[in-house]
Amino acid sequence: MAETIAQKIAAMAAGLEYEAIPKQAVNHAKMLTLDVLASMAGTRNIITSKIAREIAEEMGGPCEGTIVGSSRKVSLPGAAFANAIQCYGFDFVDDHNESNAHPSPATYPVSFALSEYLQASGREFLEAVVLGNEIVCRLGSAYLGDMYYQGFHPTGTCGTMGAAISAGKLMKLTKEELTYVQGIAGSMVAGLMAWNSEGSFTKRLQAGHPAMNAIIAARMAKKGFNGPADIYEGKDGLLHAYSYLDHYDAGYLLEGLGKNWIFAASSIKVYPCCRYSGGHLDACLKLAELYHPKAEEIERIYIRSSKYTIRLLAEARKWNPLNIVDLQFSMPYQAAIAFRNGKVTVDEFDTRYIEDPLVKHLISVTEVAEEPEFERRYPEHYSSAVKITLKNGREYEAVINDPKGDFRNPVTCEDVKNKFRNLANRIYADSGRTEMVIDFVDHLEEQTNMSQLMELVNDVE
Repeated sequence: MAETIAQKIAAMAAGLEYEAIPKQAVNHAKMLTLDVLASMAGTRNIITSKIAREIAEEMGGPCEGTIVGSSRKVSLPGAAFANAIQCYGFDFVDDHNESNAHPSPATYPVSFALSEYLQASGREFLEAVVLGNEIVCRLGSAYLGDMYYQGFHPTGTCGTMGAAISAGKLMKLTKEELTYVQGIAGSMVAGLMAWNSEGSFTKRLQAGHPAMNAIIAARMAKKGFNGPADIYEGKDGLLHAYSYLDHYDAGYLLEGLGKNWIFAASSIKVYPCCRYSGGHLDACLKLAELYHPKAEEIERIYIRSSKYTIRLLAEARKWNPLNIVDLQFSMPYQAAIAFRNGKVTVDEFDTRYIEDPLVKHLISVTEVAEEPEFERRYPEHYSSAVKITLKNGREYEAVINDPKGDFRNPVTCEDVKNKFRNLANRIYADSGRTEMVIDFVDHLEEQTNMSQLMELVNDVE
């Protein structure tokens, strides 16, 4: 009988050793480590992070894992759950174009938790996150950019499967057990786009439940609880169940598996909001930098983008954002705040701006249209264009083919370090702690005990 997709993934994962991972993939995984930690530390004081910590503490369990921002240790599923919600709070983690997913917000919290508990080495940690992120990206890509149209959220759905592989690798599951963990996790897959209808906090849950479920699935598999080996391609499997009109290509899961590491092309965000926002925000800020238009003099903002970008960020209600998640997913607001403030940082996503007269005016003069050429390029490229018209009749336009952070327009290691500094130093009283975390991650492959990293990141006594 031919091996199933899950069995082939299990065989590759069980046999993978650090030395076989290309340097480019290792370096990208290290950058993502600091990128995820930036949000896990920086979101500590926002309401969703506080609630997630409280829930994890209330669930309790054995003292196994650290929650960033808490002095109490909780069960590993609880720690992964809370940390994952925290790292997703600013919507500031990496994204992958073809998969439509954020690869890291479930896989990394799982790997932090298990690496701390098992006192794994930095190399073992890197093996786990490389594998997990690769499965998220490959599974997401198999849905050909259409999973959203079925109402499912790729970060939650595909993230569950990737995080389960990360957990299984760190727990040293056998090939058979790694097949089981995929079969088990496949029945735990969930994640709806329904949060976007009213800007709800369940957006951030899309990382929390995959992280928690992945550890549960791995522990079940370790004890011999089995799951279907054809979890992907079976008649009732993931590819059929979560695809839009059965539009998928299973080949993405296996072609070049273990040789071509597609996760290494994931983008690192420079704005704390929806990844589809990168193109139009780059364009707005480019216009602001080149032409210095006064926000008060802008008579029209005209944005062209791809079909799903508009569906996600420019529904009619996005001209009247009501809460913080709305701001992170409102194209008109984002354009308005970019021209008003000349920058787009965590500080710009503040509900106090909702009633700002200038912001309200700029939102009201924003128009959005689908650009056929940008739609043709999607999902490989997330392109956008912005044209502004001033009261004196002058017009200026900027076109962005690939937003900053895309592998074709990449950020640098120093950019990621500065991102960590900007977020962590909002929380840490001593900036020396920030530099110690950066140094630890710089030398990740040399670390012998990953539990030290959580001690550094969590400054709560």
